[in-house]
Amino acid sequence: MFADRYVYFENKSRQEGRQGLLWPAYAWKVLFPSEQQRLGANLFQEAILGLLRAGERDVMQLSGLLSLDPELVRYIIATQLQPNGWVDERMKVSPDGERLLDDAEDLRLDLTLGYAFQDAVSGAWFPRFVTSMPEVRPHAFDARGRPAFLLDRERGWIDRPFVLSPAIARPVLEVGALTEAYRAYRKDIASAARRGQLEGGVDFQAIEAIDSQPTPVYLWCELYRDESEPQPWLVSDPFRLRKAAAWLRKPLLVLAPSNRGLVQRMQRLTGAQDTELSAEEWLRQVEGSAQLAAWSDYPFVMSQPLVSEHLMRLLRQRAKVQTQSRVNNEDVGLLAGESYNLIEAVLKWMLVRWSCDTSAWPKTQWRRDQARQEFNSLRLAAVSPQLVEQLAGQQPRMIAGAINSQSGSFKALLAGAVFCAAVHPDHPLHSVPAASLQLDRLAPLADFRNVASGHASGVKVTLADAQDRSRFAIEWMALFQTWY
Repeated sequence: MFADRYVYFENKSRQEGRQGLLWPAYAWKVLFPSEQQRLGANLFQEAILGLLRAGERDVMQLSGLLSLDPELVRYIIATQLQPNGWVDERMKVSPDGERLLDDAEDLRLDLTLGYAFQDAVSGAWFPRFVTSMPEVRPHAFDARGRPAFLLDRERGWIDRPFVLSPAIARPVLEVGALTEAYRAYRKDIASAARRGQLEGGVDFQAIEAIDSQPTPVYLWCELYRDESEPQPWLVSDPFRLRKAAAWLRKPLLVLAPSNRGLVQRMQRLTGAQDTELSAEEWLRQVEGSAQLAAWSDYPFVMSQPLVSEHLMRLLRQRAKVQTQSRVNNEDVGLLAGESYNLIEAVLKWMLVRWSCDTSAWPKTQWRRDQARQEFNSLRLAAVSPQLVEQLAGQQPRMIAGAINSQSGSFKALLAGAVFCAAVHPDHPLHSVPAASLQLDRLAPLADFRNVASGHASGVKVTLADAQDRSRFAIEWMALFQTWY
């Protein structure tokens, strides 16, 4: 056995049919900012904030004083300081920014002792940090030394989890990767608590390893099904912060083809009959026709991870509703949501491939009539009067943020793609006919997604409507096959 310590965070929503897994990991003792602590600015953010508070607001002067590229200074202000509410549109430090600077030293020093975890299967760092490791002791061992656990003494419930084998024998501590894992952890905390604010940066010096060698442990998680999700199976979050751990599903897919016992558990979970197929053949089958269809019908997009992932999710959801005699509203909402996500992924790909300089853009808001003039001045055949009206409410800083960081609202991403197309003669928005692009059909997708997901009270959409949007999303994605 890899370890004799079994970390078990209680699963309060325990369900029949879940298949227990013991996942090997290395637990590193570290100092890190506690989850209750408001994150401070990183060194670059703090330096720029300090100069702004001192009255220096010229980007070129800030660049010279800090020995930073002017574009980097603009990028930090537009995508970090302003979205976090530390600086307003006039480059003035806000009350939150003032408090951040005043408390900066305390924020950097307020650390807590706990554990970070490195995957012993893939070597990646899990986006989870804890202050304690609750353990469960085995009730018995079988003839091969595999543990069994009595988790529910009242019901006499004996669990015999499947034990995964480690692949990483010599773990290596990488502070950069550890810090990125902490950033992902803070985002998950914010999402789980339904907080809307963006998290601040983490100083690379804020997280410190205490031990030079980690402790091998097994983390308890489960394979399970969720009928509301398009994937045939999921892996639960061992730390119970979220329902599913997407970061465990991929390494499990890598392990499964060579592990018949693991595949058999997947088969029982999905209700599949034991077949003569090899593990690898069955995995291709159980992952559904979506992946095969994507490779067969849309091979041109498979080199773009974000677009291909959302394409396969959409194909899975379409296949799911097509096999149901009665489709519930939740599945209709999921189909609409995946259609929206696919087009959003294509827009993000465009903004990475064809970007533009926003440094000279106005820092103030523009009126709708000014916005109309800006969009019309681009002289793009694909930009119709209807599209201009749909995008006229997007302010310059929102569009610039979408261009620079490929994030923001759907309409901001669409507006960013349009502005970037104007400065790139080779942009597909010039080559694909406007009648095929139908850009004015894109913006309403966000509203349709919200209605189909039940966010618009008393309003429902039909399955036929959602299927129509899904067909359009796939056809629109395929318009750009020459450029992927």
